[in-house]
Amino acid sequence: MKKALALLLSLTMALSLTGCGSGGEGKTVETSQAAGGEAADTSGTDTDWEPSQPITIMNYVKAGGGMDIATRKFVEIAAKYTDATFVVDNTPGAGGMTAMEYVLSQPADGYTVFAGTVSNVAYLVANEEDLEKYIWGFQWIDDIMADPYSVMVPSGSDINTLDDLLAECKAGATVWCGPSTGGAKHLAALQLWGALGIENATWVPFESGPDALLAVIGGQGIASVGNPGDVEGKDLKNIVIATGEKLEKYPDVTNFADCGYPDLDELNMWRGFAVKDGTPAGMVTWFQNLVDQVTADEEWQKFFADNSIVVFNKTTEEFEAIIRDNITNYIDILKSLELIDASYEG
Repeated sequence: MKKALALLLSLTMALSLTGCGSGGEGKTVETSQAAGGEAADTSGTDTDWEPSQPITIMNYVKAGGGMDIATRKFVEIAAKYTDATFVVDNTPGAGGMTAMEYVLSQPADGYTVFAGTVSNVAYLVANEEDLEKYIWGFQWIDDIMADPYSVMVPSGSDINTLDDLLAECKAGATVWCGPSTGGAKHLAALQLWGALGIENATWVPFESGPDALLAVIGGQGIASVGNPGDVEGKDLKNIVIATGEKLEKYPDVTNFADCGYPDLDELNMWRGFAVKDGTPAGMVTWFQNLVDQVTADEEWQKFFADNSIVVFNKTTEEFEAIIRDNITNYIDILKSLELIDASYEG
């Protein structure tokens, strides 16, 4: 039976770690609704597939969201390397399921692409949805970036290092502020607490990430889990960032490896692309080759480096392994808290 996650205001627990431009002229089109495509030619091999009509990339977030920014920058840079036309669309709702339903309702011809993030996986698991449909009804073809998680506290706080934070947490109960219970950032916090031995912490959910950060600034919580760029323009500071190499923008902020917890540097918000399962292999190869070109582009790299995001192209095998790990970790965590039914396996 599904749990009323939104009604839970706080949780105290001890866990074990289980593991963001418009396109070039004539290249992109913005629409306010998902547009159906004409009948497509699905023939092609790994080497000869070329698009014969516009490719719609469906965002599950509103315009201006992280994945929307990434998608629009992608088609802008892609215009340097292909004459293909892309339609960037936004269909928010139900944690991504509205956009997923639309993509799954279209032919598996490569002309409709889903733009998703780790938040979709967290939502599906927390709501005990059918993963065979909403995850494995897709082929996840390109993981294009990692927006690392970070722990942030008020700028004026006496907490300056992870050791400082751990001392506070181990001295007594602490409150952490963040977005929705069962969301990706909440689950990342639970993984952090488990690995760091934080046993007496409470997650207080707010309607949005910005609301949660305002609460931390106002002293309602000791810390929050977000992304490094969340501190920009706010009275906040990062004390540790989950990234293997220190970020150029925050050279003085340590990573978890330097604190003795290297596995935690794998925690990040991935963003990537998927197509309906059964899409021609030639289309997948064509799209992955295009992503390789975009990934190597200096403008693309600089744009995201300036936003403290690591870019790469992890294709199907590696991407889907990451998703499987996400699913396993989220199910284990949520079951341990009795937030999902013990019989749920996805």
